[in-house]
Amino acid sequence: MAYHAVIMAGGTGTRLWPLSRKDSPKQFQKFIGDKTLIQQTYDRIIQCIPAENIWVMTGEQYVDLVKAQLPEVDVSRIITEPVGRNTAPATGLAMLRIAEIDPQAIVFGLLPADHYVGKIEVFTAAVKSILSFLENHREFVVTIGINPTEPNTGLGYIEMGEQLEKIGDNKIFKVESFQEKPDLETAQKYVEQWEYLWNGGYYLFSVREMIEHYRRLAPEILEKLEKFVENPSDTELYKTIPAEPIDKAIAEKLDSLAVVPVDMDWSDIGNWATLQEILGGNGALKQVILGHHIGINTDRSFVFGNKKLIATVGLEDIVVIETEDAILVAHRDAVQDVKKVVEQLQEQEKHEYL
Repeated sequence: MAYHAVIMAGGTGTRLWPLSRKDSPKQFQKFIGDKTLIQQTYDRIIQCIPAENIWVMTGEQYVDLVKAQLPEVDVSRIITEPVGRNTAPATGLAMLRIAEIDPQAIVFGLLPADHYVGKIEVFTAAVKSILSFLENHREFVVTIGINPTEPNTGLGYIEMGEQLEKIGDNKIFKVESFQEKPDLETAQKYVEQWEYLWNGGYYLFSVREMIEHYRRLAPEILEKLEKFVENPSDTELYKTIPAEPIDKAIAEKLDSLAVVPVDMDWSDIGNWATLQEILGGNGALKQVILGHHIGINTDRSFVFGNKKLIATVGLEDIVVIETEDAILVAHRDAVQDVKKVVEQLQEQEKHEYL
């Protein structure tokens, strides 16, 4: 038995257009510091998992980027999906691949490549506590919940139930329920109650037991994944696998589901406004300027420049993102809709901008 981890690196990050593109999405970009998000993810998990047991799940089109940015990862540990089918099939495919070489493995089976974690030591301590818990409670699937810092309506929530155990500084609770992305009033209530956590989408489990969970709860997904593992060139088969998130397909149906609340200064970097908050530091919303900029009466704005001089006059709460071939100008409160720009580009078949 050994510990393994799977970095999930197949997303497209359309809300961070125009920097995040289909050929080089956000996990392969340097938004914070001098390393890309996937490199930062690797640097965190290497503190908990042996290098030879770190896997990367990605799309076929991103294999070269993974090799270039994570040369430490052996090519045999890069798993590719012929087409994205959401997190239940992706996690299941990784699970079956790991089971081939270590059927007793305990796996950090869903580790997103595009998240920000400010308190790395808190994160790693929580992961180590969960791995220890799973050694003695293999029937459980464990997720990491993030202590909410604001009433966020863009995230799902996890309700904690009874405490199961405490390992080190980390308390492990039974999951009482999952809550969909709430309206603002409900989100405010969640923040005021200690039982509710942000759902960061992390899952750790025993491979052997997770295969049985799939067999019982998502038999069609497992059956097709097993056939695909036998014949990985059958792209058409993979396209028929139900595109379900692991939350819906597996986690929400489990009785043996636990959560560890963690205050780790976390963000999924879901849009330009959240990135501005990270780069601006704690406290009141700050103006963030990256690149050549002249601002006249400009406040609380985010300017991300490439080569051109950007001048702003009389603006507040504005996001300006400049790349080689595109410029985004948006109000900070509307950045969630940047993905609609990408949808328009797709409809207009302007593929060179995607």
